[in-house]
Amino acid sequence: MSQDSSALREEGNNHFKAGDVQQALTCYTKALKISDCPSESAVLYRNRSACYLKLEDYTKAEEDATKSLDVDPGDIKARFRRAQALQKLGRLDQAFMDVQKCAQLEPKNKAFQDLLRQLGAQIQQKATQLSSTDSRVQQMFKLLLDSSAPIADRQKAAQNLVVLSREDAGAEQIFRNDGVKLLQNLLESKQEELILSALRTLVGLCTGHQSRTEFGHP
Repeated sequence: MSQDSSALREEGNNHFKAGDVQQALTCYTKALKISDCPSESAVLYRNRSACYLKLEDYTKAEEDATKSLDVDPGDIKARFRRAQALQKLGRLDQAFMDVQKCAQLEPKNKAFQDLLRQLGAQIQQKATQLSSTDSRVQQMFKLLLDSSAPIADRQKAAQNLVVLSREDAGAEQIFRNDGVKLLQNLLESKQEELILSALRTLVGLCTGHQSRTEFGHP
């Protein structure tokens, strides 16, 4: 690695310690462009990941931490930073696995243990929420598709599905319950209110939730 990139890394470290995260980010980026040493590049990616965490750009923080780990899987700092980024991105299971590895290597590290406990609680909360939401989704579809049920009850169920479709947990459970196909069938209903609610639910499912694409949904 050339002296210039080494000097840039040190300059970036100094800026980071002084709280000038944006300038540190610039230095690390410049250093990466001229670095010719994989191990040093891994350190630069790890350091830049810390900058992105401070700047709350969690996608880039995760990407840089991963690039660092690709070179050095044993880099505990890079793995912890990736865990922090993954937590913020809502990818709790992956974050838990990363920080669990960190805690196994350094069981007395308080930051590792704190994040491990925090993630464990978040994962449990999400599981409880999904279970509760799943029951609600199933109940709404059962009522909605029951042609013998009072129309007012079916309309209420349809409105509830519209609301659920706009929430990550609700949308996920609608997909898992084959809800798209059921909603498409509902479009053939003769009840205008039900058709409108089905359309609104489909729009809600397709609007602005990154996690759905991660699960392989449209």
